Amino acid sequence: MEFEKSYSLEEIEDRLHQGALPFSGSTELGSAGFVFQRPAFYAGMAIHVGSRIRDNLQDAIAVSQADRYREEDPGTDQFIKDMPLQIIARDSRFEYDVNRPEELAIPIKPEMSWGLTVWNRPLTAEEKETSMAKYREFHRLIDILGDYLVQNHDRAYIFDLHSYCYQREKRLPWHEDAKPAINLGTNSINWNLFREDIDDFLGRLGRITVGERPLTVAENEVFKGGYLARRLSARYHDQMAVFAIEFKKIFMDEWSGEFYPDIFNALVGQFSATVQEYINKRKIK
Repeated sequence: MEFEKSYSLEEIEDRLHQGALPFSGSTELGSAGFVFQRPAFYAGMAIHVGSRIRDNLQDAIAVSQADRYREEDPGTDQFIKDMPLQIIARDSRFEYDVNRPEELAIPIKPEMSWGLTVWNRPLTAEEKETSMAKYREFHRLIDILGDYLVQNHDRAYIFDLHSYCYQREKRLPWHEDAKPAINLGTNSINWNLFREDIDDFLGRLGRITVGERPLTVAENEVFKGGYLARRLSARYHDQMAVFAIEFKKIFMDEWSGEFYPDIFNALVGQFSATVQEYINKRKIK
């Protein structure tokens, strides 16, 4: 997705709180794109879909584009494309990972990156600070959106879209692999307030199919929710549920990067309808 106009965080915050929607664009430093269509109490974010490495780090990056692509979350922005409020990361998690604490955001050691050597050389202090400025910009944008979501609503929801690799050990057909096709991470959510909401959403996810085959759905089995979900849940503990959703990469060949459009489009369409049905139920409560 291309974002033609850039906005400062102050401009974004002012326009949201003034109700000056719709508008879309990118942040000033370019860490994120956003699409704000209409007021709502829910939003979607695709925080690992970005694949950019900035130009002055091209000589430093060691991990290949194919290896980066495998560990990024391609296509996850499409799962949120029908949501009224969207935030889409633009940079690769290999430059800085917004789903990790600040001190761990820039991957230095291979064990931080699935055994991959990320850099050909040590980054300079200036290079690191440029990346971390973008990291902080992204997090501030998320907080601006979070404040907007809860300002007029007792409860708000963020759908945090991810995908995960499942063929590292063995290349099985997806339906023969024991790991769930959809994993819902809820560990950081206030279960006292949102348990009924969680169970309802899990049940609806369980109705998604590929052809005649239902998808297996699990809660906190593969992932429990990352740093950003934990941070947002702590900040808005009594008002917001952050659903960290991991789709197994059944819609692509995770090693070659080839997409399977029939499966991908079916998943996107059904997930979008599932979220809309879920949200419509929340509206009348």
